[in-house]
Amino acid sequence: MSAHRDDHLDLCAGHALGSLTADESREFQAHLDSGCEVCAAELRELESAVSLLASAAPPHRAPAALRSRVLDAVQAEMSADAAERPVVRTPRAPLPMPERARPSYFGWAWAAAAAVLAVVGFMQWQSGQKLQTQLAAERVERAKLEQRLADEHAWAQLPSAAGAQRVVLAPTPDGAPSLVAQVTYDPTSHRAIVVCENFTAPSGRDYELWAIRGSGPVSLGTVRADANGRVVLRLEDAGGPDTLAAFAFSLEPAGGAVNKTSPGGPVVMVGKVGG
Repeated sequence: MSAHRDDHLDLCAGHALGSLTADESREFQAHLDSGCEVCAAELRELESAVSLLASAAPPHRAPAALRSRVLDAVQAEMSADAAERPVVRTPRAPLPMPERARPSYFGWAWAAAAAVLAVVGFMQWQSGQKLQTQLAAERVERAKLEQRLADEHAWAQLPSAAGAQRVVLAPTPDGAPSLVAQVTYDPTSHRAIVVCENFTAPSGRDYELWAIRGSGPVSLGTVRADANGRVVLRLEDAGGPDTLAAFAFSLEPAGGAVNKTSPGGPVVMVGKVGG
């Protein structure tokens, strides 16, 4: 086995990074083949570190400032090594040629550490950006939930609101006596809650709700009961108290009246506002 020297460790680093000259590669390979366990162990560790560094780096370009700092540091290290080595001149050569400076193991190690720090910093930045996005989405969802709760609270308070009116609708001669309907109307917000019982419509027919205003009837939409014949309907705008005179139901073909300003079928229930 050839004797181990400290500069063989520099050759280990250069071999792992693929930066040795042909002569240096032959010298190092011969020394490694001779059975130097120190260099073999060092080379395994360096090659593992290089592989981990290459696989861990995300496909993103490093910031220009960091790249510039790393290159400047490596260049400074290489320049320092070159300055410490004497220039070998060949007597017959017309121009002096400096000996090729071998990269320092410590210089490469510093550059690798800086690259690892850059990768870790970038990953932490990505994690921070993802967390900020999640927090923003959660704030939006929380605002929606708070708005829904506030809206539900407002609807729950409507029957007890100051000035709220209770309109009980009565069946007409064209309506079934079992029909029951009541509207709670708030003149301030123009909102109304409609509750109906026994409102299962005959096959192929729909009940339609109407607001009777000063200008005439206006459809507020068809209503469809659940399996028990019950309907609970919220109206965002039933009309202003200065024009709203009554509520009514008509029995229409499926889908409702064609003309939304005039019932097409028989009016089956009517209830006067304020009456």
